[in-house]
Amino acid sequence: MESPPRARTDDDDAPPTDWLGELPPELHLRILEGVDDFSDCAAFSLASPRLGLLAQRSGLARFKDPLFAVAMRLLLIERLIAGSFVGSSIIRPTLCEATLRAYAADRRATADHFPWLAKVSPALCLSTTVEGADEQRAEAWALRRGEERGADLRVRFLRSGLVRHFEGGRGAERMVRLEFAHGAVLHFEGERGAERMAREESTNGIVRYYEGEPGAEWVVRVVLADGVVQHYEGERGAGRFVRREFADGTMEHYEGELGAERLVRKESPDGTVRYYEGEKGAERGVRTVFANGTVRYYEGEQGAERLVRMEFADGIVQYYEGERGAERLVRKESPDGVVRYYEGEPGAEQVVGAEG
Repeated sequence: MESPPRARTDDDDAPPTDWLGELPPELHLRILEGVDDFSDCAAFSLASPRLGLLAQRSGLARFKDPLFAVAMRLLLIERLIAGSFVGSSIIRPTLCEATLRAYAADRRATADHFPWLAKVSPALCLSTTVEGADEQRAEAWALRRGEERGADLRVRFLRSGLVRHFEGGRGAERMVRLEFAHGAVLHFEGERGAERMAREESTNGIVRYYEGEPGAEWVVRVVLADGVVQHYEGERGAGRFVRREFADGTMEHYEGELGAERLVRKESPDGTVRYYEGEKGAERGVRTVFANGTVRYYEGEQGAERLVRMEFADGIVQYYEGERGAERLVRKESPDGVVRYYEGEPGAEQVVGAEG
């Protein structure tokens, strides 16, 4: 028996393929607020990336928590296993050590979520213990492989709020970072027991870089919040300021002993180089060399330098007299030996004589 023809439907009759898309954004957020398990948050975001992005942009706590990224990684591992192996339903995914270390290193991480980690990745997760007394009482985080304690990851002193971060295997942990309660962070390099400070990040945005042996580190570079970079040379306690680099490419060079560093040269991105003389705080401009070969010479105290001579690439030399801002041309020497003399106000000088 022939089946009857199906009724035709147009686009208006067809049900929406994304029924969530028909709901207003306010209702989307109400739905997302009710998702409180990180695994569910990850599954929801993969099922509807648009809504997962909405949750993050709206600042929903679960979707902004660093554990959300861990849950997403775990879910992706599950899907990869499911698509690669027969009988994958009996294979339980495990978080990798790098993921757990990254989570423990995050300032927002909390031990309150360790039970969730143990539930989703029992073979490798994180554990916490509280040890010590008084000033030394601290909460220690470590890797846990089944029931066996692994490498220490971080130690937070409960009274001061100081946090030490570690890398390396069990028994060979080395300190790599020190976080203070007020927000400053110190970074370290080197083997266990010989860690040396390599970088200091201040709360005002200033970053200092160090070199030298443990306990004798000295500053070699300071990056200011506005992008200016200052360079230093010399051992600890004797490091002198030698160079400053600006964000626009301008570079200043300094010479002199510690505390008496004076500006001697400034290089601009357009190739112009300015030279200075004088003690610290009283440096005066004495010469400017332009990219086209022109050189200007100056005399006078700081802030009152006046142009006295200009040398051009073609060999012409011009001499000037007068106070700063009112210099007037008085003589011009050409490569062919001709010398011309000028008189008149600045900008209106006229030849009054010549020789050669």
